Amino acid sequence: MHKKKYLTLLPPFLILTIILAFTLPNDKRYFAFLATFAFWITYYVWIYIEKQIQKKNE
Repeated sequence: MHKKKYLTLLPPFLILTIILAFTLPNDKRYFAFLATFAFWITYYVWIYIEKQIQKKNE
C-alpha cells in the first residue's frame, strides 16, 4: 500500500463525504458515497500513473 498517497488523499475526501452526508437532502445522500468511490478511483489512478512514469524512466 502506498501509505503516503493514501494519507494525502483521505482527509479531503473524508471531509467532503461528511459534509455531503449532512448537507444533502435525504433523496440525494447517495452522492456522499460517490465521493468515497472518487477517492478510490483517484488513489488507483495516481498509483497507475506513477508506475507508468517509473516504467518509462527505466
